[in-house]
Amino acid sequence: MISPKELLAQRLQKNTQKHHNSQQEQVNEIKELRRNVQISEIKMSPNQPRKVFDQKNIENLADSIHEIGLLQPITVRRVNDTYELVAGERRLRAHQFLNKKTIEVLIIDATDQDVALLTLAENLKREDLTDYEVYIGLSSLDEKLKKNKQKLAKSLGMNREDMYKYLSFEKMPKEIITDLNKNPDLLARTAATAVKKFLSDHNDQETEAKVALLNAWSKLLNKELEQTKLAIFAERLLHAKANQKPISNSIVHKIEHDGKIAGKINFDHNVLKISLKLNQLSDEDLNELEGVLSKLLQKTKL
Repeated sequence: MISPKELLAQRLQKNTQKHHNSQQEQVNEIKELRRNVQISEIKMSPNQPRKVFDQKNIENLADSIHEIGLLQPITVRRVNDTYELVAGERRLRAHQFLNKKTIEVLIIDATDQDVALLTLAENLKREDLTDYEVYIGLSSLDEKLKKNKQKLAKSLGMNREDMYKYLSFEKMPKEIITDLNKNPDLLARTAATAVKKFLSDHNDQETEAKVALLNAWSKLLNKELEQTKLAIFAERLLHAKANQKPISNSIVHKIEHDGKIAGKINFDHNVLKISLKLNQLSDEDLNELEGVLSKLLQKTKL
């Protein structure tokens, strides 16, 4: 069976051919295939999975466009009396940065399904989308297209296992989704898969599991917890509450010095562990360290 990507390519080729065939009879239509349009007439695509654009990259692209011009027009489609962006948001943003009023566009005929797939495919080629942004792109696709995940994965150049990992984000609580919309780097697909399993394993304790997860998530936001340990820590919180026992805090605090990781502090089951990367330690330094720890022990006894 033909893949969605191949189907889209055929439709775009057929669209181009249609314009060429009607050149004599429909001059206006062929003129609209490639033309300059007012930037104010272009609206952003609702299918854009990318949540964050690097402003420095946009400005560098703007410098290039200012020097040598736009090498490739952006792609749009007609939606009522306006144009909807299909591909080329970086180029469009660069033109806006330069305060340009018009931009060269390639106008295509495409369905919502075609546009969603094309937008995602273009972004995946850049290989700098976060896992959450890939999920946003996948979730915007037509339900019929998403039904055959193996076929969809193949058309986008990914394996089915990764496809399921990306889709794990759909099980995240809305509070986490809100944070991911602001900072897509917070959670990768492997960690999201672990969270999905945690919630599924405790489906009979849905409310309690969500509370435990959000408490763990708050520690991640405060950089007290690594995302790879998010589900594990939520599990410990849930288990501790069920057994009415204080949670053992196994969070690792990194010790930074001169911009580098110099060691870590780990507190777990009332045991404090400190490790430092040192070339040498004098007797005076050792005595000073022992003094600090001694004062800490005295405070805990009060």
